[in-house]
Amino acid sequence: PNWLYYNTEREDEAVVSTQSTGDMISSERSIDNDPLVGKRKVWTLTLVLAILCAIVGSSLQFGFQTGCMANTQTLLNDKFNVSNVTMSTMVSGMAMGGLVGGLSAGLIADRVGRKMCMALNNIPMLIGTALMALSFNEYFFIFGRVIGGFAVGIATGIAPMYISEISPVSIKGGVGVSHQFMITLGILIAFVLSIKDVLPETGKEEWRWHVYFAFPAVPALFQLLVLPFCPESPNWLYYNKEREDLAKNALTKLRKSREAAEEEIEAMIKERTAGTSSVMVTYGQFLTNPTLRLSLLIGVVLQCAQQLSGINAILNYAPAIFKDAGESNADLAPISVGAIFNLMTFVS
Repeated sequence: PNWLYYNTEREDEAVVSTQSTGDMISSERSIDNDPLVGKRKVWTLTLVLAILCAIVGSSLQFGFQTGCMANTQTLLNDKFNVSNVTMSTMVSGMAMGGLVGGLSAGLIADRVGRKMCMALNNIPMLIGTALMALSFNEYFFIFGRVIGGFAVGIATGIAPMYISEISPVSIKGGVGVSHQFMITLGILIAFVLSIKDVLPETGKEEWRWHVYFAFPAVPALFQLLVLPFCPESPNWLYYNKEREDLAKNALTKLRKSREAAEEEIEAMIKERTAGTSSVMVTYGQFLTNPTLRLSLLIGVVLQCAQQLSGINAILNYAPAIFKDAGESNADLAPISVGAIFNLMTFVS
């Protein structure tokens, strides 16, 4: 409905698509000075800084941790002399920790707030990074991957949540894609920094692998330095803490306009009031209602297609795949995968 209303200016279809959110659409209209968005400044320095803080400190981490094992498996095998099973565990350690972190993200963010969740998440991120960068055997490295994966799982949940809640409705879609773009950029950075010319497997420069796996500390420290200058999520302050005054102050910092902040607070109040009187959709209706069932099916199929495409195996084992396919510069080939990732995310 947001896209229908703000991008195509078709309020009637937006209302039909939601059926029960007509009040919310009419209240959001007042935020942007009817009839359309664009009359008021939506980008402010505080908003840009807060978005960068979230996607660099959280989303970029996910991307780098995803791509960092592709070109380094041979190097790590030479250092630790491990079996294929152990190497597979080293690769999948991030996913193990990420599963727990991803399931915990929402609970932690609701309990302590979006800002505090991001700040605290840098603790396991830095611990996992230190264990991988300084590891002297495979067990320390695996433990570091799992701890770092836990932090990545939380980061994957909290970053898009925070940037969506601090952004004006008219740019939520574009801002939301920045999370995915930073993930793909992190993957590309991991591929570029791990080619043999930059990260030699033997010789006097072999110490560089320690620095390579310490890279995630850079965005983590950036986030810790910038986060104090970013406001808390107005949504969390209003809906979770019921602090309208603090939510208004946060919006004023983000919008640089007291009037705009007051209008968004009024929209939240109307939305909350409408929510108490609206009919809730049950899980059963997702299966019995044809419209809801189709939307659910599309979402599930897209997610399944993404996973079943085998892209995760390609990202983790790209050099071996390209080498088996006859590519002589197998360590450079993954860069093309990362570049296409970035290109298509930009297009989307």
